[in-house]
Amino acid sequence: MGTALAITAIGMTLLFLTLAFFYGLLSAMARFIEDRRSGSGSVAAVAPDAPDAGDAEAPLRAAAIAVALARAGAEDGAVSRGAPSPGPSPWWAAHHQRRLDPNPPRRRPQ
Repeated sequence: MGTALAITAIGMTLLFLTLAFFYGLLSAMARFIEDRRSGSGSVAAVAPDAPDAGDAEAPLRAAAIAVALARAGAEDGAVSRGAPSPGPSPWWAAHHQRRLDPNPPRRRPQ
C-alpha cells in the first residue's frame, strides 16, 4: 500500500509540474506573439483630412469595403435564419421508426 501511495504521489507531482511548465510555455508564446503583432507591423492611423497619395483609389477602396460589409451582413443573416430543412435525416427517421414499431425486435438466443 505504501508503494502504491509513493508511486501515486510521484506521478501526480510530475503531472502537475508538467502542466505548470506547459502553462508557462503557452503564456510566453502568447506574450511573444502579441508583442510581434503589436510591434513594428502595426498600421499607422491617418487623419481623415490628411491628403493621401492615392486619392483616386479612395472611392474604389470605400466601395470594396461597402461590398464586403454587405456580403458579411447577408451571410450572417442567412446563417441566423437558417435554411428550412427538408425533414429528418435518414438515421433519425430509422431511429424513430424503430421506436414506434409495435413489435420491437427481440434478441434471439444463440
